[in-house]
Amino acid sequence: MSLLIVRNLSIAAGERLLVEEVDLDLAEGEVLGLVGESGSGKSITCRALMRLLPHDQLHIAGGSVTLKGRDLARLDEAEMRKVRGVEIGMIFQNPSSHLDPVMRIGDQIAESVRYHEGASTKEARGRAVELLRQVGIPDPVRRVSAYPHEFSGGMRQRAMIAVALACRPKLLIADEPTTALDVTVQAQVLRLLLDLRDRLGLAILLVTHNLGVVAQTCDSLTVMYAGRIMERGPKRDLLRAPAHPYTEALLKCQPGSAKPAAQLPAIPGQPPLAGAFPPGCRFHPRCPRVADICRRERPALSPAQGPRVAACHFTSALRAAS
Repeated sequence: MSLLIVRNLSIAAGERLLVEEVDLDLAEGEVLGLVGESGSGKSITCRALMRLLPHDQLHIAGGSVTLKGRDLARLDEAEMRKVRGVEIGMIFQNPSSHLDPVMRIGDQIAESVRYHEGASTKEARGRAVELLRQVGIPDPVRRVSAYPHEFSGGMRQRAMIAVALACRPKLLIADEPTTALDVTVQAQVLRLLLDLRDRLGLAILLVTHNLGVVAQTCDSLTVMYAGRIMERGPKRDLLRAPAHPYTEALLKCQPGSAKPAAQLPAIPGQPPLAGAFPPGCRFHPRCPRVADICRRERPALSPAQGPRVAACHFTSALRAAS
């Protein structure tokens, strides 16, 4: 049964649509990867789910975000404050900019426990110590009184996870949680997220541009480009035989995909600027399989092999070539 159902979600800046008609489904205990290049709309989609878009710049232009039967897009701000942190937790891309530098780590974790659950200072501090222990912070009784600058980058990311889990949400949104970390720490954080999923039954929406991260962690995958979904389906199917040229191109750009001593392939050109998207298929200026119909008509998401969907006029041809 789906915990989160997103249908036709569109996000606009004024009259310009930046994200169009995004559909997502996330079941309890599932890890869904949201993949694409920088600027594809992944982060603002996640912020829209949390209703954290800057109101003077961006707004939800249409669609629904249903969490356990309630459409979050229709809640007023007071009701939405009861959802954030309690039903949905979020790990932001850069913990250094989202942890208060003059507030102790334990106080930042305890703050939401006291606000949402009315816990006493002692009870909230005890929860903070336990959460730091759960996310693998050594000596949590002492570390609960530390400031963010006293933590390493990996420990700050773990502390951010503890903040997100403080009120036991069922959905965790992780926006590029390993981008600024070295490979060893990155692997530790990913193992931690999967361990938390197994122990707590969390559903995780994992935003990344790294298909190596996707291969290690995700059950299903949604590929975005220029504000639209290009392909969606089970991870193994997408990585083994992509049904969209953009997914295929991303896979070819991964380290290890080229022959030894050969130059690593790259997708030619640049993604379009937000709000200045080309007509037809948005990937057509960079697509090696482009045809006239791609420049004229925007392809709809249509069934590909198995349970997948892809937005390409030539999905069947690409699948046959794979």
